[in-house]
Amino acid sequence: MKNGIIFSMLLCLILACAKKEGSKILSPQQFKNQIVNETETYQILDLRTDEEVAQGMVPTAEQLDYLEEKFDAKLKKLDKNKTYYIYCRSGNRSGKAMALMTELGFEKVYDMQGGMQAWESAGMEIEMPK
Repeated sequence: MKNGIIFSMLLCLILACAKKEGSKILSPQQFKNQIVNETETYQILDLRTDEEVAQGMVPTAEQLDYLEEKFDAKLKKLDKNKTYYIYCRSGNRSGKAMALMTELGFEKVYDMQGGMQAWESAGMEIEMPK
């Protein structure tokens, strides 16, 4: 009986730690810091519409509009071995995209919590699209 309780507690602890380490949602500051310190090949994806992107984006980001009809097809063509940093306006679309990317076999996907709204509120640098 005692061993069963200890085993159950240990299992809960392991699962809680695994979930925490598997979390790939970053604050804007963590998002920026991780990109600065990234040693792997990575890509920053802005999942917003043309109208949203026209107001500024995270420096070096590339647009991949989540609402575009061919979003899924374009996503499937991306290199699954790369590290991806994704964001949208508020975090809703990027959260859905992260779930889809995980389902498709992408292992290194980081989502910015609060999206571009949080990035700007934190006073982070923005870049105007070219």
